[in-house]
Amino acid sequence: MRVVMYWHNGRSLGHTAESAKVAHGLAGSGQEFHLSGLTGAYRGLDLLPSAMDVVKLPAFTNYDNVSGWATRGRAAMAAGPLFRMRAEMAEVFLRHYEPDVLLVNHLPKGAENELAPALAHTRGNGGRRILTLRGVLFDADKTNREYFSEEGARWIDQHFDAIHVHTHPDVFRLEDHYAVPGYLKDRIRYTGYLVDEFRLGKEAARARLGVAHGERLIVAGMGGGQGAMPLWNALIDALTKQDTEFDRVRLVTGPYLEAGDAEALRERAASLPWLEITSYEPAMMVWMAAADLFVGAAGANMLSEILAVGCNSVVIPRQVRESEQRIHAQLLADRGLVRMCDLPEVLSGAVAPVLAEALREPLAPESGNLLGGARRYPALLGGEEA
Repeated sequence: MRVVMYWHNGRSLGHTAESAKVAHGLAGSGQEFHLSGLTGAYRGLDLLPSAMDVVKLPAFTNYDNVSGWATRGRAAMAAGPLFRMRAEMAEVFLRHYEPDVLLVNHLPKGAENELAPALAHTRGNGGRRILTLRGVLFDADKTNREYFSEEGARWIDQHFDAIHVHTHPDVFRLEDHYAVPGYLKDRIRYTGYLVDEFRLGKEAARARLGVAHGERLIVAGMGGGQGAMPLWNALIDALTKQDTEFDRVRLVTGPYLEAGDAEALRERAASLPWLEITSYEPAMMVWMAAADLFVGAAGANMLSEILAVGCNSVVIPRQVRESEQRIHAQLLADRGLVRMCDLPEVLSGAVAPVLAEALREPLAPESGNLLGGARRYPALLGGEEA
């Protein structure tokens, strides 16, 4: 079975990591899936299965800033010509390759509508189209406007055969929060969070990483890391005030952190013997399992990994222009699965008591029943109920 997976790109690792989890679920199933990615992502491609091909679209960058996204081509192209070129490339590839299944992640028409020509021109080729959604999209007004308005919902109706939602319905259901029209509801399948329960215990994780028994370890990561420098400075300030409560902090900046900020962070760490900096950590879940406390961004991918590991965590919704992370994190905090500290509180210095409480009264969440979505994908693509 030929499977093409489209995901857009920009400022974070989340959609790449989400797509990689689905790809691994298919690649590891023992069934014959031929996987191709269609994306402009330029970081995190090592997360994909080694046998997966990637049709690389020219990349764009954007920035989560109150003044606007400032979208531009990474290779010095204006956004308009860039997305016209990407649209042509996607249409040519899909027309010639004729996949049996096309998975479209998050954006029903692709970034800046770049998939619309391909979806319209190849509709009669016989392959199935599946829209994949992380669960919480945006606030209700924006989601209803962009996905479930009459025009948006009809586009999904006409161009997709199914909607796969990568969360568990006990936590979040599209139908409960958004104005999903009745004619789409039967197409929705909730996979559960994509990850499986991470069964490597704390001491085994520490042995694998060489972390000493009894060492008080904090690990922190903010996903892709773009624009995270103010948050890192506030977090380091808070940790400095209680540095008798831990032995080491391993801070994973993310590969999208701006180069100048990354250098400034390394310079600051040079005067703090307990702080170590790394830009990227492919074994992040092992470090999460080894830690006494994990502090992380509240992106959907990272939240799913926190649930899989069952680690003691403080999560920070760090989006400036969108509320998805805050909504999702609050749902999990209400279930006692994470602690949440919102971005304004972190930047104002109010995160210190939250960290102290987390170290003093660690959470040990159990959420195995919410997990396992990726391994259900082979059955879903085969037309079976997972």
